[in-house]
Amino acid sequence: MHQHLLPLLEAGQSALDLGFGTGHTCSPLAFAGLKIVGVDRNDGWLQYAEEAYFEAGLGGQLTLVSADALEYMRANQTKFNLVIMSDFLMFQVKTAGKELIRLAYDTLLPNGLIWITTLSTGDEFYSRMSQSQEPIDADTFMSYSHCGGSGPVCFYHPLEIETYLQSMGAKIIFQTETENTAGGVVNIVLVQKLS
Repeated sequence: MHQHLLPLLEAGQSALDLGFGTGHTCSPLAFAGLKIVGVDRNDGWLQYAEEAYFEAGLGGQLTLVSADALEYMRANQTKFNLVIMSDFLMFQVKTAGKELIRLAYDTLLPNGLIWITTLSTGDEFYSRMSQSQEPIDADTFMSYSHCGGSGPVCFYHPLEIETYLQSMGAKIIFQTETENTAGGVVNIVLVQKLS
């Protein structure tokens, strides 16, 4: 994010973070002067984030929305310079995830950006799940997560998200499949909506 995304942004621009959680992913953007709308359905995480942002002097840049991301996006009329879905799509069934990606693209201002980090089918967890369980949706299985109890866990093939966004006209700026700090293999995608 620091190397590929932040250099493309300017203070005063707007960012929408779906699956905001406690806000740690967006904090570098807030320090860079972006106005952030954080959407999450976990009120406890939102309260923690609000307190932390105010303590850091960033509270005025933050708007929090307690809502289901898909419901929010279906009703949203606001346009943004940036939409972030970091470690979020993995907790949506793929059908909903693809709809969220499409709606995120639709909500971008001209030259707007989408930053996505999500589990890859290259992760060994995918191999274990696909060999031991029937999928509930494409590449989506039921699992226990410390983040939210039992629920879906969804994996994306390398270049799957990029190809989907390219079909809408997006320009790929950066993409990789890499191991994250927790040892999981993730796809990281940065795309731009052309004006």
